[in-house]
Amino acid sequence: MINRHARGDVHWIDLESPTRTELQEIMREFNVDPRIEEDVASETLYPIVASSKEYVYLVLHFPTTGPNGQAKNQEVDFIIGKDFLITIRYETIDSIHNLHKIFEAEELLESPAKNMYADALLERVLCKLYATLREDVESIGKRLAHIETDIFGGKERTTVRAISEINRALLRFTMAIGKHTESLTALLSELSHSHFFGKEFLDRAARIESEREHVATLVHSYQEVANELRDTNDSLLSASQNEVMKTLTVITVIILPLSLVVDLFQMTVPGVPLSHNPFGFWIISGLVILLTLFLVLYSKYKKWL
Repeated sequence: MINRHARGDVHWIDLESPTRTELQEIMREFNVDPRIEEDVASETLYPIVASSKEYVYLVLHFPTTGPNGQAKNQEVDFIIGKDFLITIRYETIDSIHNLHKIFEAEELLESPAKNMYADALLERVLCKLYATLREDVESIGKRLAHIETDIFGGKERTTVRAISEINRALLRFTMAIGKHTESLTALLSELSHSHFFGKEFLDRAARIESEREHVATLVHSYQEVANELRDTNDSLLSASQNEVMKTLTVITVIILPLSLVVDLFQMTVPGVPLSHNPFGFWIISGLVILLTLFLVLYSKYKKWL
């Protein structure tokens, strides 16, 4: 599917899951090298920056969280020209979809932004993508706050998996955004040259870079929070297990002398006390009960229970 927006002489062409015919049509329209077309048509595992006199080709991967909380990477290919921007993606990306809605509303309202230049268009798209990343990371932060409440609410056993899933999602965010650093720096440097947008682009480049750094800092902060919560959760689990083992040990200590008393009176040798007494059972039972009460009270006095 091809989405088009125009601001004066500047065009934004967004291709969502394009067919090969649609891709070839756009590549021919903007005179893009066939080798770029081949790269765009297939999945790219790592960020790429390639430049020519007429355009710069960029591939970035943006992490996102799904409904189950797991993170995945979404690839976006950019072809940036002096008067056009082409974005190619093979799945729905909410931030770009929302940006289309904004552009459509501006076109209907004849917004003053209709004479936007290509550098401003690129800034707007990239900043929107990073803003969406920031929202995703902040939603992870809210989940961490709920997990913290559960940990100190006695649900430390059920939060182990949740913390692991969040750590995995944050790790994917860290890896994906970390790979942006070199590629984005190379892109912004190339676009700031005099043969492209020139020094006027430096302010826009600084804003784009600051958006990326903001997201990276936020991810790092939440990673530290997640690690601290995991350590706290592990400590509470260990303390809980120690309490259980302590209680079981005290119960064993209480039962052991009771079993010894009963076994002594069960001995089949001459001279066993109460062996012929008709009330022997009740007397022994009373002794066991008294001994049990004594051991329990003694354990409580020692604060073993």
